[in-house]
Amino acid sequence: MSSKHKMFKNFETEMRVNSIRLPLNHFVQETLANTMIGFLKTLKDVGEEAPGSIEKRIRRLPKQVEVDAHTYP
Repeated sequence: MSSKHKMFKNFETEMRVNSIRLPLNHFVQETLANTMIGFLKTLKDVGEEAPGSIEKRIRRLPKQVEVDAHTYP
């Protein structure tokens, strides 16, 4: 492995679609993790430190629902 292909891995990231685990190389794992952490750091009450773990589940609703984007569920 040449030095230009080496990188430091900070996160183990897993993605599943319809319960099937997708294979992610190290670059994609790091990119997904850092994107989510960057987003979370902008939210109140999350803090500046990267969390030890993050779990997120996204499920398609059977029917589209109109909501007020500024309210919590």
